[in-house]
Amino acid sequence: MKKFATMITVASLALPLALAAPFAVTSALPAANAATTTTKAPAKKAATTTTKKSAATTKTTATKGVTYTIAKNGVKNFKAQSYHIKANVNVYKGFFYADAGKVTFTKKGVLKGGVTYKVTRSVAVTKGSKTSTFLYVKGQGYVSAAQMTKGAYMQAD
Repeated sequence: MKKFATMITVASLALPLALAAPFAVTSALPAANAATTTTKAPAKKAATTTTKKSAATTKTTATKGVTYTIAKNGVKNFKAQSYHIKANVNVYKGFFYADAGKVTFTKKGVLKGGVTYKVTRSVAVTKGSKTSTFLYVKGQGYVSAAQMTKGAYMQAD
C-alpha cells in the first residue's frame, strides 16, 4: 500500500514537469526558425519595436497610489452593514504595510451607482492634517466613506 501511494505522489509531481518541457522546447523552435529565414534588416526592426513595446507596457502597468498613515485605532471590523451610492464612484485596492502603520490605495475600478453594497470594515487614515475614512465593500475594494450613504438603496418614485 505504501508503494502505491509513493508511486501516485511521484507521478503527480512529475507529470506537470513532463508535460511542460515539450511545450517550452516547441515554443523556442519557431523563433529560431524565423530568425534564420528572415533577412537581417527586418529582424533588427522587429527587435527595436519589441523593446519599445515592452518599455511602454512597464510604464502603463506601474500605477502609483496614494499612501496614508493609519490613525490610532483606525482599522475596525464589524458585521456586514448595508450602504449605497447614488452615482458611480472609484473603488480602490488597499495595500497595508506590514512593518509600518501605513496603507496605499490604488484605483481598481468604478462601482456602479444605485446599488446596495455590504460593508465589513472601515479604515481611518490621515495625510498631513486631513483625516479620511475608507469603507471596505465586500468583494469589491475600498471606497471613500464620504461618497457612501448608510442603508439600502431605494429608488425614488
